[in-house]
Amino acid sequence: MRRIKDQLALLEQLRVPLEELPGGQDEWIEDSMEWFVEQFGSDVFNRPIVRPSVFIPAGYDGSRAAAYRLFEKVRERMGVPAGRLVVRFDLDDIDPAAIRTRAQRELAGATRLRFGLWVPGRNRNTIFTSARLLGEPSVLVANFAHEIGHELLIGEGRIAADRPDQESLTDLLAVFQGFGIFLANASFGRLPGGDRNATMAMFYLRERALTDALAYYAFRRGTRGLPPWQDELDRPVRSGLVIRLKQLQDAAQPGK
Repeated sequence: MRRIKDQLALLEQLRVPLEELPGGQDEWIEDSMEWFVEQFGSDVFNRPIVRPSVFIPAGYDGSRAAAYRLFEKVRERMGVPAGRLVVRFDLDDIDPAAIRTRAQRELAGATRLRFGLWVPGRNRNTIFTSARLLGEPSVLVANFAHEIGHELLIGEGRIAADRPDQESLTDLLAVFQGFGIFLANASFGRLPGGDRNATMAMFYLRERALTDALAYYAFRRGTRGLPPWQDELDRPVRSGLVIRLKQLQDAAQPGK
């Protein structure tokens, strides 16, 4: 019984944000989203959300060429000029410590798996990606959106690399840019390219905060009822979004 409780506690830990969010999760999400509107404009925020069923080509074959084309689609959507970024798929073959140029927070007592890394360079910046994601296009898109977010936030001088919540803010920027379905669905599940029975968490906001961020994203855009894209969410994410979105909508009613 104790072992089961320990396992459940671990799974719960994998669903909550990895970094402390200043002011608390709900306030942080709302304040950060408003800051993004100031930085990138309401037109960017109000574009149609990116839906996996539409964005990922039907003929995607898991090759590096296909993954590169997917990267270019994400880069273009996020407004980064062509030629500014180099993308590589050999992260598993190099020592990240040898190319790391900014501080990374480590989670004590846990194994950290890395699937992407943004590295500034003299002329162009590089995004290193794990080849294990090539066969997982939805997870690959989520990873691209996060790493390109570093380009928009750190690379363009909007925030400092040592900001305590910068990784979480980068996750949230991907939601703001329309890739929230991808990140929320990829935030908790089986290990890409590994044991199909192995469970892991991805990204810094994790499933709980990414789901709430997606709910606020829908609410802030004036969604009534449920968003038309909720059918593309995995069941746990969809359930969480329904609950949080209703809370936001109810609280916005006159007299509340």
